[in-house]
Amino acid sequence: MTATALKRVFRLSSLELVDPAPDLPPEDAIKLYAPSYPQLEIATLGEPFIEKGVQVFEVSKETVKTKG
Repeated sequence: MTATALKRVFRLSSLELVDPAPDLPPEDAIKLYAPSYPQLEIATLGEPFIEKGVQVFEVSKETVKTKG
């Protein structure tokens, strides 16, 4: 029996981003996309789930709060 690592993807709405650095923790790997997707700098990751043999992390964009 052999174990294989699952491929990771990050889902931002309908956009799926392939994990750019599988050796990094997911929180660090998603930040590598920040130059192209600035909203990821403050985004949070949901709990991962398995879908069709792929580990999926839902990305939640933080809402910008303004005072008054």
